[in-house]
Amino acid sequence: MQIFHGTIITCDNDNNVFQYLVEEKRKIVFVGNELPQEYADCKNKITLGDRSLVPSFGDGHIHYSNWAFIAMEYFDVRIARNFSDIDEIVKTFVKEREGKIGKAIIGFGVTPHSLEERKLPTKIELDSYYSEKPMAIVCFDGHSLIANSKLMEKFPKEVCESRGYDDETGLLIREAFYLGLDYITSLFSLITLIKGIIGAYDLLAQRGIGLIHSVESIGYPRDLDVTMAMMIGKAKSKKNNIQTRMFFQTLDVSKVLKRKLPRIGGCFATALDGAFATHDAGLLEPYTNNPESKGILYYSDEDVVAFAKEANRAELQIEFHTVGDAAVRQAIDAIEIALQDYPREDHRHSLIHAYLISDEDIQRCAKLGISITAQPAILISPLEPVWFIEELIGNRAKTFSPQRKIIDAGIHLSGGSDGPVTHPDPITGIYGACNHPYNKSQNLTIQEALKMFTYEVAWMSFDEKERGSLEKGKFADMVILNENPLVKDPKDLLQLKVEQLYLKGKKYKPGMSLLSMFWNAMRARKEVI
Repeated sequence: MQIFHGTIITCDNDNNVFQYLVEEKRKIVFVGNELPQEYADCKNKITLGDRSLVPSFGDGHIHYSNWAFIAMEYFDVRIARNFSDIDEIVKTFVKEREGKIGKAIIGFGVTPHSLEERKLPTKIELDSYYSEKPMAIVCFDGHSLIANSKLMEKFPKEVCESRGYDDETGLLIREAFYLGLDYITSLFSLITLIKGIIGAYDLLAQRGIGLIHSVESIGYPRDLDVTMAMMIGKAKSKKNNIQTRMFFQTLDVSKVLKRKLPRIGGCFATALDGAFATHDAGLLEPYTNNPESKGILYYSDEDVVAFAKEANRAELQIEFHTVGDAAVRQAIDAIEIALQDYPREDHRHSLIHAYLISDEDIQRCAKLGISITAQPAILISPLEPVWFIEELIGNRAKTFSPQRKIIDAGIHLSGGSDGPVTHPDPITGIYGACNHPYNKSQNLTIQEALKMFTYEVAWMSFDEKERGSLEKGKFADMVILNENPLVKDPKDLLQLKVEQLYLKGKKYKPGMSLLSMFWNAMRARKEVI
């Protein structure tokens, strides 16, 4: 048994803030302002002082295996300010891994908006950085990459003949990007993938994250990456109590049912459109800087409806990547038809991103029970600045990510990082939700932003009865913050720091060997993640 005394921010339905929380046998047995006499003799008492206790954070949308690769195996160029910086980062990475580089190397985070050259490097520049083996740098938008000549020589015919493949520059967008990324990822050994996935969970814990919604499928034969991510997620739950809820990025419902997963969707194969940076976010009206283009939709309405009906009839939870308002509408239309075909009261189908969504479609989401997962950290990223979005869509930028309208309509709005696009850091997401750079009227309160990354993430995966808020009977999944966020100016929220993560009442213990992973995965093999 242990008692926490101080500011207890519950994130419950009434937004209660209490003075005491008692944990016993992994669960919360009391929360309130007056400590019952039966707990008075407890010697294990944690006094918070100026600190606060909040529910453990969740990440409602993360490409976990991709991000784990970046954290463990990629080089990161997000800090680069010119081509010379990228060159130095690549050469330093290669030197540090001398003799340990496998079949390829890969980096993440290049964008023209933060580079002095105001353009992307081409395969010519990449060849000058590194030419011995295949190399790719995935762009910050997460929907394009640049390949060096060695990689382009090895791409299979399917990649080279796909829409969005540019042999001259080495830039891959649209379908070519997805196929190209699948290919280069498959060049890394399965053991490298396994080690990365295991180790990166500890980095999540450092940021106070106890629950993730992971979208998986990154190109390994027979979907071995999905299988391994499932095994490791179950093993980490058994040993370290950190929770994974998986969405399989596929349109093949049978694959999901075979693995007894309750969810389907995400990005990649289930992305209905692309990204603004690559001009393939699907819009209802043309791009301001390209009046001839409305972007693209990857699938026909008929195909999306057929998939939604099949997945909904299988009683799966569906998640669609939708960036532009045309993709948002396509997803809502498909879900509406699927629910008319096979009504379900508590389906919790959701949209990811929904950066442009009309007032009409917000109301349709509310009526149909469609939830939304937003990424407020992207809104404040200097790698995709406000002026860039304004250049693309003009005055529509003022309606970008209308989180206040979404919440006021009664829609469940959860927060995610879209990692690796942004780091899985809920505090940055909370800051972004409270400091909307496009339209201040869409700011959330600090309490609402906290709930986006705690209760709402749990709700999205049907976990709200066991976690997501600090209430009697729920697991004691908690985070100690260095300060009380509710008394801070929203502009100072980045001063918050995670001091300790507790999962099921225990301090998170990092580390897991391969042997321990396989042992715990066997013990948890019947669990659903």
